[in-house]
Amino acid sequence: MNKTVTIFGGSGFIGGHIIRRLSKLGFRIIVPVSDLSSAPRLRLYGNLGQILPIRNNLELDFFKKVISESDFVINLRTIWKEEKNKNFLTEIYNFNKIIINEIKKDKRKKYIFFSGIGIKINSQSKRTNAIANSEKSIQENLTNYSIIRPSVVIGLEDKFMNRIIPLIKHFFIIPIFGKGIAKFQPVYVDDVAKAIEKIIIKSDAEADIYELGGNNVITYKQLYNFIIDELGKKRLLINIPFPLAKFGTILIEKTPFDIINSEQLQLFASDNVVTGQHKLFKNLNIEPRDVMQIIKNIIDK
Repeated sequence: MNKTVTIFGGSGFIGGHIIRRLSKLGFRIIVPVSDLSSAPRLRLYGNLGQILPIRNNLELDFFKKVISESDFVINLRTIWKEEKNKNFLTEIYNFNKIIINEIKKDKRKKYIFFSGIGIKINSQSKRTNAIANSEKSIQENLTNYSIIRPSVVIGLEDKFMNRIIPLIKHFFIIPIFGKGIAKFQPVYVDDVAKAIEKIIIKSDAEADIYELGGNNVITYKQLYNFIIDELGKKRLLINIPFPLAKFGTILIEKTPFDIINSEQLQLFASDNVVTGQHKLFKNLNIEPRDVMQIIKNIIDK
């Protein structure tokens, strides 16, 4: 009988690529979603009845049933800003704890949790603390898990590139947060999906952290200039000091416009590169694709 994978947050950008890869291998895939309007699109990734989008009602009995039917559980679910009925503690840490409590009842089940490079406890970011404490809970309670820490994930559908490229394309003055010298290691979304595929295929019981970064370490300023050159434009980059940027972001958060929030702003303030202290793509025999060429392809499309 084919094994079952449940993917929380599977209807998003990274989830779609993971579903596409795993469906080709014959896995049965359960995708809890808050809005079933995404169901038809998700079902197209697999054969009839192979992909099962179901409404996530967030009740304990729901988690017990779904996880009891699963051999692998992947958690991509996250939020980037707190709202009236949503906060980082409940939506990230408490959500993760519920999953852990169900998975630890059966050591044969594997948990794959998506975190991020640079995650650490006692951060000034409440979101980062929620994720870091989720990692800690996994490590203290489970013996069969993989924590995935990618750098900035890019692809044709990602919000990061699809905000920057139109901005540079249509405006002469381009704001850049701080001095734009923070380094990051952009990684192609399908390489991340391939890593998950490899981890699931080998099915080994492990307790590991994977840091997934591409082959290019660049600064945000270098990225902006690269896009400017590819578009054949002349643009003026204006440095926005972080205190001013933070104030502007707070104002934006009070509007209906989803441009940038305080948590996303922090990505521009510090380096986001692999530390070398954990497993990498090479441990899965994966050679990451040329991200700069991927960015060129995104610009062309």
